[in-house]
Amino acid sequence: MKYCLYITPFLPYPTGGGSMMRASVALEVLASLYPVIVVHTVWDSEAGRPIVLGRDEAGKAVHFVREDWARDRAAAYFTVSLNRIGEIKSLVRNFIQCQEPGSTLDVVYTFRQHVAPSALSCLDLTVPGPPITILDLDDDDANAKEQFVSLHNAAGDTTRAESVRSAVPRISLFRRVLVTKFQHLLLASPNDCRALAQQYPGRTFTHLPNVVRKPNLSAASGTTANPKQMLFVGTLSYLPNDDAILHFARSILPLIREVDAEMAFRVVGMGRSDRVQALTATPGVTVAGAVTDLAPEYAAAGMLVVPLRAGSGTRIKILEALMHRTPVVSTAKGAEGLAVTSGEHLLIAETPEEFAAACLRLATDTQLRQHLTEQAHQWVEREHSVEAARRVISGCLNRNTAST
Repeated sequence: MKYCLYITPFLPYPTGGGSMMRASVALEVLASLYPVIVVHTVWDSEAGRPIVLGRDEAGKAVHFVREDWARDRAAAYFTVSLNRIGEIKSLVRNFIQCQEPGSTLDVVYTFRQHVAPSALSCLDLTVPGPPITILDLDDDDANAKEQFVSLHNAAGDTTRAESVRSAVPRISLFRRVLVTKFQHLLLASPNDCRALAQQYPGRTFTHLPNVVRKPNLSAASGTTANPKQMLFVGTLSYLPNDDAILHFARSILPLIREVDAEMAFRVVGMGRSDRVQALTATPGVTVAGAVTDLAPEYAAAGMLVVPLRAGSGTRIKILEALMHRTPVVSTAKGAEGLAVTSGEHLLIAETPEEFAAACLRLATDTQLRQHLTEQAHQWVEREHSVEAARRVISGCLNRNTAST
């Protein structure tokens, strides 16, 4: 029996944070081609415990995420705390030895570079030859960290800014070693693929698009969109999101409400930020926190706003909104890595004045909203479906998707 070893620091799960969703798509595709041995690395305090995605406005825990979804798709599932990470090779070896004679690893798939050494340690478990090796970097981590430096400085956290700045050379050096060890290197953004290909001549970086599944529209049945409700969705503890929310509330929302005081800003997402939570006292702002289902949120919103000023990879929440037929206003940075056109799939705005004008325009122009949502929905179904990811991963494995 030929197995695939899949090592991930994020629990594969089809909802929640973007990393969990990306991890779930890889597992779904791999499990359709191989029996998969999943190794989920966790912080020691998280071992064996469900993940709480966040807390609602009343402080109640929302959306416990358990391992059931991933376990149901795995031939074997191991949760390994960081203080036991050196045991991964033994766990995998023992499992394979208990299977039918001749069982081996045919594929080693690694999600994120910091768990790559554990994957590489298992390569000598393969017989008779080396397996196919895949490293999904997800994004250009070093570039993202460099952008975080300015955000930490802007927030007044110079100590954290310096700590992040000093980590960038180590991340880059570590990656330079890793890119020579894996046959296939995947990234969520074509821009990152091009940038890293220039840094590492002779290495090929492949675009594995982020994916969104078709929504459960029954969860939002009976919900009517309010054109004047502006929605932000994202992990609140993620620094670029924290910065974007504050930037919108302080610099863009006042311009909008000067024209129309009924325009409102609703913030939804797992995690916690004290700076974001403090915005609850701001007129027109609601910080809802985590919710069990995003479908009603998208259905009720007049638009998704993505005023990001830093970050890397691609924004899954934009893709989600487009799949739900919710129009989007974003900065160019927020839509970075997505092959979208302003005025055709969404609206791009940079300055606070431009962003405010775009939101006000969407709130009143029904024809524009309909045009954007229809074009964007067709695009996201074509370019960012599970089948799009299946084609890329199957290509790395030299598998014909038509036969799976």
